[in-house]
Amino acid sequence: MDREPGRSEMIRWGEKPDRNEFRHYMAAAFAAIIAGIVIISFYFIVKRFDGLKASIDAANRVLLPFVFGLAIAFMMNPIMEFFEKYLLKWFLPRKKSEETIRKTRHIIRLISSTVAVIVLVGILVLFFSIVTPQIVSSITYILNHINEQLAGVLDWANQITGKRFEETLMYAKEDENIANFIDNVVDMALKYMKWDEQSAMVSGITSSAMLVGRVIFAFFVGLVAAIYILTDKEIFKGQAKKMVYGVFKPQHANIIMEVARKARDVFYGFIVGKIIDSAIIGLICYVSMLILGMPYPVLVAVIVGVTNVIPIFGPYIGAVPTVTIIFFTNPTKGIIFLLYIIILQQVDGNIIGPKILGDSTGLSAFWVLFAIVVGGGMFGVIGMLFAVPMMALIYYICQRIFRYLARKRGLPAETGAYLKLDIVDPVTGKIVMMKARSVEEKPAEHKRFGRKKPEEKQ
Repeated sequence: MDREPGRSEMIRWGEKPDRNEFRHYMAAAFAAIIAGIVIISFYFIVKRFDGLKASIDAANRVLLPFVFGLAIAFMMNPIMEFFEKYLLKWFLPRKKSEETIRKTRHIIRLISSTVAVIVLVGILVLFFSIVTPQIVSSITYILNHINEQLAGVLDWANQITGKRFEETLMYAKEDENIANFIDNVVDMALKYMKWDEQSAMVSGITSSAMLVGRVIFAFFVGLVAAIYILTDKEIFKGQAKKMVYGVFKPQHANIIMEVARKARDVFYGFIVGKIIDSAIIGLICYVSMLILGMPYPVLVAVIVGVTNVIPIFGPYIGAVPTVTIIFFTNPTKGIIFLLYIIILQQVDGNIIGPKILGDSTGLSAFWVLFAIVVGGGMFGVIGMLFAVPMMALIYYICQRIFRYLARKRGLPAETGAYLKLDIVDPVTGKIVMMKARSVEEKPAEHKRFGRKKPEEKQ
């Protein structure tokens, strides 16, 4: 839904369109499109050339701690500001020199940043200390009793089919056949991961372990980097603004700053809101499973909550393994859980999600779906996570440009004014609605498209 721009936006974008200002915005949009094309092209070039890809991977490994640091600082900034607000109120000296006040502010900022990072670490440690043992226990139980669970599913299938296929099902239930089935599934999984040979398996496990180790190391370095970023964030902002206004003309720099602020609002609102929404869904799922007496409540709730971060497709991605796990344990409860997860996702999509996220992106359902499909197809899971806020930013820029063009031609800037538009009168410049045109006006179409009227041809 379009909103009427505020006074500051009207001044920035101009109530009376200016040709130079329009050129600035078109140049910015063109630069954004070219940048997107260059990034996508570079991505596929890297995928094609192994040497270049290896260099980029090495650079990513070096920069990963700082990426973590920026992300942690971005997420923990409100918590840091919360602690800083009260620490300044309690400890900031009133009647001291400016140098003393400046040093005190810096110390309080450093303490607030450190406490915010400690809070994050504490939440993660508490979460994993509670969840990890139960997840390991659930997975161990499933692996140790997979034969009995598959046999139970076959017995259930025999009952609901009225024993019409009893001979076939009982043959499949034999231990040897179940073991062969499990071996075939494992072989397919190993071939899919290219671990079908022992050397490849050892190499894959070693690579995975090293990757996990690098990520953990980068995360802890990122925690330290986040403290420094939060402590000196105003300095970094000032340096970035100085660079923008030093390189670009004021008109162009103002546009860049406006887009940067919009990007901050969109990304922060969407990502933080989605994390909160997913945490609530995971908690609701856990409590509901305890009430319904479902098996593996912690494991299932974690899968549902984590996959819910991905818009639209996330709930369905999470439903596949969770329903399968419960179905193998108790087929009836598996079906009940499938119905429950459908209801839960409807509640999330129509009540919980909109309340938390609001209109943080300003995108319709079609553009959200488009962004997720394109982002996921090109950049995988990471693309699915960040495609929606990126699409929202592109949509915002295009929306502003087209509003500007409409006002330049003396036309309404709001989309609602065009929903029932038939034509725009070329003489008066006014919008003619569909029902407003009479039958006598239809010959004017010939003039509009440059064709002669029937009587003029004779």
